[in-house]
Amino acid sequence: MQVMKWIALLPLALIVACSTSGPLSSDRRTVAPIRTIPVDEEAWPKFNWAAFDQDKVISYGDFQYSAYWDVDKILVVTRRDLRDHSVETLRLEKHFLTINPDDRHRNIVLGISPGDGRLHLSWDHHANDLRYTKSRAGLLTDPPASLSPEDFESAQPLTADAPQRVTYPRFLNDNNGRLFMMYRSGGSGNGRTVVAQYDSAKGTWTVSSGYLFGSEGTYVPWDSSESRNAYLNEVLFDRNNRMHVSWTYRETGASWASNHDLHYAYSDDNGRSWKNNDGQQIADLAKNDAIVLDDPGIVVREIPVYSWLMNNCAMVLDSRNQPHLVHYQLPGTYRPKKLAHNPPDEVRAQLKFFHHWREPDGSWRSSGPLELPAGMTITRPDLVVSAKDDVIITWASNRGFRSLVASARKKWKDWELVSLTGPEYTSNNACKHDRWLLRDRGIYSFTADPNGLKEGSSGYAILDFDLTKLTSVLR
Repeated sequence: MQVMKWIALLPLALIVACSTSGPLSSDRRTVAPIRTIPVDEEAWPKFNWAAFDQDKVISYGDFQYSAYWDVDKILVVTRRDLRDHSVETLRLEKHFLTINPDDRHRNIVLGISPGDGRLHLSWDHHANDLRYTKSRAGLLTDPPASLSPEDFESAQPLTADAPQRVTYPRFLNDNNGRLFMMYRSGGSGNGRTVVAQYDSAKGTWTVSSGYLFGSEGTYVPWDSSESRNAYLNEVLFDRNNRMHVSWTYRETGASWASNHDLHYAYSDDNGRSWKNNDGQQIADLAKNDAIVLDDPGIVVREIPVYSWLMNNCAMVLDSRNQPHLVHYQLPGTYRPKKLAHNPPDEVRAQLKFFHHWREPDGSWRSSGPLELPAGMTITRPDLVVSAKDDVIITWASNRGFRSLVASARKKWKDWELVSLTGPEYTSNNACKHDRWLLRDRGIYSFTADPNGLKEGSSGYAILDFDLTKLTSVLR
């Protein structure tokens, strides 16, 4: 394990890491979208994006699907025809924000089951009962001329006894297209992760008898905390159907100062049992043996509390089936006199992106902190790799969408900053890409708010980029 060295820096009581990427003085390089597709001029202004949107926009066949909250807080499904880029929207009047419409946890996620051609939706959660529905069979594989509310079933449980108190639902597919769902049951200081698998032949779900993550264990650096939650990045299957998961623990919901360490595990049996970075089995869900804090070999980067390490960031797999991760944190630590949920603005301005990756021999490497021009803000990022394993980090800054790009041939040390849009396009959280369209057509597509210059207003749009143009900025 590679451990960073730390030294004190006053007056902010920060502790700074010993290595850095070198400053990027400007974002003079520009790669414009190959197309922008307006969807809705007025959407719900509080939120329509979240870091756990593992698949917020999905392409299948000739169509691209997404979902958002409109200005009336109604769930809207979108379908874009990839042949002419026309967009159809369908308001599902029965599904709307019901509890706290200002709570940014309550986003919409979607998934697909190619085996029966269904679109799956889940929405409006923060420690409440699961909200879920699916389309009729064949909606994706034999698409109608236009969408109709009758194409979607009524809201329904996954199973009669599926755990509740749901937050952070996500759908994911293995390399054969089989659909899985994961979500947190519980709270930010005591969450447990539920895993479910969909049977497209029967149209039913099976929920694992045990949890993927438990909250148990004693963490001495945070007042000997005895309960916590694992906050996940993407959960992904590689080409060999190995399932990869990475996470950080949060000891209390009161502050993300309690986030600590980068963790990693993998499964070769669809998430039933799990191994640590060294290949040692650490969990078996069928035996109610969850991954817990004290399991050996799960910490792959030691990051102390008060680093203000952001949870729910990004992971992607390269052509070697190895994970790359990006998150942001302070290069050191800052401990306030009085604990608050967020750090003060002058400390928050010093947060930096860090990039970590796993080599085939199981060792982990890092690049960062990644320096940006003065005054440029960061938000939770999206992360992709090219066919050559070049890495692209994308986020919504106060100046518009930006990407950091680095090449595999230089071991991801040659970072270039690229301007994608002006400040008219923005987001209040991570804009996760359409991984299906990227895989099949090389188009880097994600959704964004086109009303960045209109105070108090939010819209919904799709941006497409040519990934080869993004990576062409590398020397």
